[in-house]
Amino acid sequence: MPVASLAYQRILVPLDGSETAEFAVPYAVDLARRHDAELVLLYLEFLPALVSESDDAEQIEQAKASVIDLRNQLRADGLRVRDVMLESRNLSESLFQFVESEHISVVVMSTQGHQPMMRWLFGSQFETALMTSPVPIMLVQPVYHKIVVPLDGSGWSETAIGPATELARAHNAEVVLLHVYQSPVGEYEGQISLAGQQQIADQTYDQMHDQLVALRNMLRHEGLRAEERIIRSNNPAQAISDFVRNEEGVTMIVMSTHGRTGISRWLFGSVAQKVSKNLRCPVTLVRPD
Repeated sequence: MPVASLAYQRILVPLDGSETAEFAVPYAVDLARRHDAELVLLYLEFLPALVSESDDAEQIEQAKASVIDLRNQLRADGLRVRDVMLESRNLSESLFQFVESEHISVVVMSTQGHQPMMRWLFGSQFETALMTSPVPIMLVQPVYHKIVVPLDGSGWSETAIGPATELARAHNAEVVLLHVYQSPVGEYEGQISLAGQQQIADQTYDQMHDQLVALRNMLRHEGLRAEERIIRSNNPAQAISDFVRNEEGVTMIVMSTHGRTGISRWLFGSVAQKVSKNLRCPVTLVRPD
């Protein structure tokens, strides 16, 4: 007797605005491509019994905006995607009602979010809830293999190291300290080399290398797996994006919103923003105190 093949038409990804919840997205995208299915990004917001003025409305709006940005990125990649915002005091009941009313074929979700997603959605009876789900549920366990920390040599950029090491410890991940070296002599570097003055151009490079090695050794002394990398390029955002795409096992970038060139370059005009747009993996931005 032939085995019936699965044909997913509509794939649901529950999200709570956290980066760990978005670990499920690449798996859902892969299914959507294979089955030419529609992808539904469902932002779930829990409504407490009493709503106080202290609730972080700004954080909720940022989470909703991140879902919309994700939708737009996936649409730009040629996928059929829509986003839905759902508020409820009973998340599991609302989720299953949505699954049935929207004719969802499969749910793809991370096991982690702002809180453990299973207990956040289903409470203490999450195993029973999973067993009674009207459709298959694919659970994705977030795993961090390599966490890339772009540095420009400034103390501001190094503020990203702390959050990155916390993630590395929690997930047994390797930290990669990455510097994109822009020669201070710029377009004249070739002429300087020909003139026998390459030592001038290399001096700053060597200083940056020594700084990265010192940071790497500090992390290793703390029991972490750490490496340092330097790339020569005059386009830091593109260089970081290319490195992450080509380096096997990179699952997150942690970088500061400020760098050597200040807030106007790293936050509003340039590197962090471009890296976030260019890459599918999560990018955590750290604002220095």
